[in-house]
Amino acid sequence: MIIDMRLRPPLESWKNTAQFTEGSGYYPSRMGFPRPPSVKSQSVDDLLQEMTEADILGVIMGRQAPRPLGIIPNDEITAVMQRHPGRFVAFAGIDLRDIEAGIEEIERTRRIEGYRGVSIEPGASFTPMHSDDKALYPLYERCQELELPLSITISGMLCTMVGNDLTYGSPTSVARVAKDFPKLKIVVSHGAWPAVMAMIEVAFMRENVYVSPDLYINGIDMPGSQEYIKAAKSFMPQRLLFGTAYPSRPLKESVAAFREWGLPPALEEAVLYRNAARLLKLE
Repeated sequence: MIIDMRLRPPLESWKNTAQFTEGSGYYPSRMGFPRPPSVKSQSVDDLLQEMTEADILGVIMGRQAPRPLGIIPNDEITAVMQRHPGRFVAFAGIDLRDIEAGIEEIERTRRIEGYRGVSIEPGASFTPMHSDDKALYPLYERCQELELPLSITISGMLCTMVGNDLTYGSPTSVARVAKDFPKLKIVVSHGAWPAVMAMIEVAFMRENVYVSPDLYINGIDMPGSQEYIKAAKSFMPQRLLFGTAYPSRPLKESVAAFREWGLPPALEEAVLYRNAARLLKLE
């Protein structure tokens, strides 16, 4: 089995966002990534068939962001997990406009079967924030206490999609969070692309930081992707995670593109499954 650390099914609230809307100008289309057939049909059943063909367990990263990214209620995520047991797990999306309410949402969702972590997107939030903004520290503290992995999505592209400054895509602030919360496992989703070397510097410094470049590592011609692979081969073989960023890229094709790296079997298995399984406590 393969664990896909960033898979967003066509839930009702997601169907009208940039990820699922053809002609939206969503940036993966400008990189030549093909659209999966299930995106055109916007069918969860079609997606499940594609997941079966690729032997994928999907990790749904919740989202609470302005348009064109959109708000995906966690209850919708809960519903799809309950309708299709064993096919998905999830990180609860937290709205950073109200940290106290966000902590309450963490408390609520962690008791629901299938939730394995927490997802925030500070640089693409309604009010853009750097990851080390002290307003976020109560949220980090609670995640650390509960031993819940925290996904911080960081990408310059993501910030600019909602009209925020490119500087919010820097991963440097994650190093400060990881230092202040050394027992908190932090997943940097999108791998902070295109700030790849800065991301690798942070991961080198802080061993509680995991890197999930998803679509930015699934292709040997993607600029910067080689550096993630070099890091996995050297100092972080247990902290690189696979993802597709579906619906940005189709599943089987993403797996095939990743395997073009020709990694040693043990390392390939670690990136495709074992690292995530350990992080999510699925083993």
